[in-house]
Amino acid sequence: MEVRRITTEKEYRTICKAMDFLINKGTQLGDMELLPDEDKNAYVRLSSMVRIWEKVHYQHPIPLNPLIARIQERMAERNLKQKEAAVLLGIDEARMSEILRGKRAINMRLAKSLRKNLQIEADILLDFA
Repeated sequence: MEVRRITTEKEYRTICKAMDFLINKGTQLGDMELLPDEDKNAYVRLSSMVRIWEKVHYQHPIPLNPLIARIQERMAERNLKQKEAAVLLGIDEARMSEILRGKRAINMRLAKSLRKNLQIEADILLDFA
């Protein structure tokens, strides 16, 4: 599969919105795997385009929210994949993806689950959720 390249920032933002739409659609279905093959293929194609654009245009690392960094650390310590972490926290994989990308806020129920299941410190939860 040859990936078309994004040529403008406006196009990049439009494609990101299209990806968000597909993520929300998968969330409503209960899992990204429940999306029709056409939507799954579109998501893979769009994410490849975005990855190439970001590699060129966002070369410097974007500062990571300390809470997201801590979640990723805990996942790595336990060798948890995103899907496994989502199950542990009682959320679906699409929501977990949005949280790790900083696209979804953390509510009180999830904050409690993060504290209990991944031993995320309360001060980090309060300061950065």
